Formats: sequence, C-alpha cells, structure tokens
Amino acid sequence: MTDTPPEVMQRYRAMLLARSPEERLKMGCSMHATAKALVRASILEKDPLVSSAALRRALFLRFYGHEFEAAERERILAWLGEDEPPTGGSRRRVPVNWGDLEMALTANSAEWSCYLDLRTGEVQMVPVDRFGDDDDWPSEDELDAGLEADHLLPVEPLGSSVEYGWMAEFASSVGDARLRDRLEVALDGRGAFRRLKNVLLDFPAERERWFRFRDARVREAMLEWLAEEGIEPTTPPPERKR
Repeated sequence: MTDTPPEVMQRYRAMLLARSPEERLKMGCSMHATAKALVRASILEKDPLVSSAALRRALFLRFYGHEFEAAERERILAWLGEDEPPTGGSRRRVPVNWGDLEMALTANSAEWSCYLDLRTGEVQMVPVDRFGDDDDWPSEDELDAGLEADHLLPVEPLGSSVEYGWMAEFASSVGDARLRDRLEVALDGRGAFRRLKNVLLDFPAERERWFRFRDARVREAMLEWLAEEGIEPTTPPPERKR
C-alpha cells in the first residue's frame, strides 16, 4: 500500500534512470548500509552486550527471515553460529578510551593501522607508510608480540561507505525541502563530507543537529564493535554536549 501519486512515482523512476549505473549502484549500497546500521542500532539498544553470533542471527531474521520456510530458516540460524563463550568464560573487561576508539573506527585505513590495547583501553595508531623503525611508533616486532600475547586487538575502520550512509540518512531527515535538495547535491561525488559541512555553515541549527546525529551513530558503532569483539567496557561512553 502506498499513498504516493503515480505521477510522482513515475517522475522519481525517471530521475533514477537518468543517473549512471555507477551512481545507482552507489545509491543502493548506501541505502543498504544505512538500513543495516539502523537495524544494528535497534538490536544494540535492547542489548548493548549482545554476542556477535546473536547479532548475526538477529540481522538475518530482520532482513531475510520472512523469505524462508521454518525448517530452512532454522538451518541457516544454526549455520550462523551459537553464542560462543568469551575467552576465560566471561567477557573481557576493558577500560575503553572512547576518544581513541572513535578515532580508530573513523580513521582512513589507507593511512593508519589501529590496535586496541586490552590492558589500558587505549588505541595505538601506526602510520601505514612509516619511514622506518627509528620513529616513535611501535615496531613491527612489538605489534606482533602484542597480537600474539592477545594484548592488542586490531581495529578495522568503518570505512567511507558507512559515513556516507550516515550523511545520506541525515540529509533525508531534513525538513526544509530546499536545504534537503542542496545536501543531496552536495553528497554526489567525491568530497561529499566537506561539501555537506560547507552547506550546513549557513544553517547553524541543522549543523548542530548533524553533529548530534553523527555523534549518536559513532556511539552506536563503538558499542556494536565492542559487543562483536566480546568486550565489556568498564568506562561509560561519553555524553556529548555542544
């Protein structure tokens, strides 16, 4: 059931078909990433310490569960894994440095390799293009030793597609039609993040809302990553005040 007039649907379809195949694929990937992020956030809101296996099963049920008969659905759920008991029979308790973790998850993976120190909760960020072993960064041997001893845990950045999905989600939530159109134009092509911020400079209220919106998405991403890695933070995530 839809309340959208047919002529509007036809116009929208024509606008989509006018875009290149690459642009349509990018839009589809962005919408899927946004939908997945929203579903994950709702699952984590109910249980911030949900196991990675339980999260996989919940995502499957929300997106694809209705497409399978009961017996096949149960087989897929079993294949997605049981709730593995964390090492030592309990979740790893870590005094997470939330600022460090945010930098790691939003870093450029082409420039930085990031590792969470499970003893201190801090993140070690090492340049990918380091010039040698005589700098101030941990050496390759130190990193390998930390990984082998299970003191260090690699942190994989979220990637630009996730952040782009956040921006697209925010733009669609703007009530002012003219501003929404400007934001959607700004999101087209490289440099979208910079252009979005530039557009919002003239709209301080929406700019402030964007910061709050992104803070909430980053917070959800950090909680999700910690849950997937079986980490229970002993420090509370910060409440941002702007």
